Amino acid sequence: MSEDKVLKKQSGDTNRSDGSCSDSSKAQSAPLNRRRFLELTTLGIGGLGLLHHSNSALAATGLVTATEDNNNSIGLIKNLSQCKSPSIPTRIFASSNTGVDDSRNVLGLKRLTCAGFDIQNPEISRRQYLRFGGTDQQRASDLQNMATGAIAVPRLLLAARGGYGAMRILEFVDWKSLGRIMKDQGSILAGFSDVTALQCALLAQGNMSSLAAPMLYTEFGKKEPDIVSCQSFVEALTNPNLKINLPHQNKVTLSTPLSGILWGGNLSVVSALAGSAYLPNPEGGIVFLEEVGEQPYQVERMLYSLYLSGAFKKQQAIVLGAFSGAGEDSYDVRYNLSAVIEHLSQVTGLPIYTGFPFGHVARKQSFPLGAMCHLTPTASGITLEFEDYPIINRELIYPEGLWS
Repeated sequence: MSEDKVLKKQSGDTNRSDGSCSDSSKAQSAPLNRRRFLELTTLGIGGLGLLHHSNSALAATGLVTATEDNNNSIGLIKNLSQCKSPSIPTRIFASSNTGVDDSRNVLGLKRLTCAGFDIQNPEISRRQYLRFGGTDQQRASDLQNMATGAIAVPRLLLAARGGYGAMRILEFVDWKSLGRIMKDQGSILAGFSDVTALQCALLAQGNMSSLAAPMLYTEFGKKEPDIVSCQSFVEALTNPNLKINLPHQNKVTLSTPLSGILWGGNLSVVSALAGSAYLPNPEGGIVFLEEVGEQPYQVERMLYSLYLSGAFKKQQAIVLGAFSGAGEDSYDVRYNLSAVIEHLSQVTGLPIYTGFPFGHVARKQSFPLGAMCHLTPTASGITLEFEDYPIINRELIYPEGLWS
């Protein structure tokens, strides 16, 4: 199950929302193009005019409503004088949804801009069609226009949010061309949850890596973003040799190092791609999976879809992230996730490592998908080290801007 499950109680970012949005729930205001966005965030087109706007001024422009202003839901960027002049070309894509709170998107855009990301299409945050972030054609065009060269590929392609809808546009994007152009430009596509469908397609057909990472609405637009998650996002964007540690494993050990392409993402989405041309199948790969809100039998059913389709045959290992909100089995509480994992290891013959700090949880460790990963045993557990993926110059980023 993708990110729809974690957004109903938006203040805590741990529960489900159907992601739908009526026209009345969107702020009725003038179009938000790039020039207007920079003016409203006080960054200006030519530099950093950072200290002039207030929440009341933003409300007066129609960017947020007076009620939102009075409730201080949009907030103001603190320490504006420390913001970076935005220089990292960045585009937002809405392959699934854009969220139901316009002011939250705007705050996320402001934070990203303060951190140094030059948002080239802020208007996409207001685009909506039914429950989706635009029509299928619009959402596919966000990526296809870059595959054809109609729009320049930026350094960062950041998802607005997950939910559902990415699978509907897979067949309308030339992933081979997009992957080639992204590789040439050193571009990074970042997101998770339903974005897994795009990340799998990009690797399977475009041979290009991506980044499992927080998104505009779900992290950077929160009233109080998780600082560790934001720091991890910057680390994964800028560190060419990212390392992540797993704790000691209860029932499986790693005696000798192993290496392979790490791929995967949200289990619901990965399993839905089983048997399609959009599911990667790297020889000697390492599968990463995470999930939210599914009971143990539902998790096992999706794992079996992958197993029976042959998705695990060429793989060396499985790494599991957070499986939050799984609950207990209504028939027998002994049938839990540990039992599912043990059975999966038996039928696949693969070692399964748990405790990877990523998923539909408040604190997450960003990492490359589709990149080479080395698993090495250590005294404290297992270390995963990544290599051969695009990065951004750390000096261009003001990390504190992402949570201030």
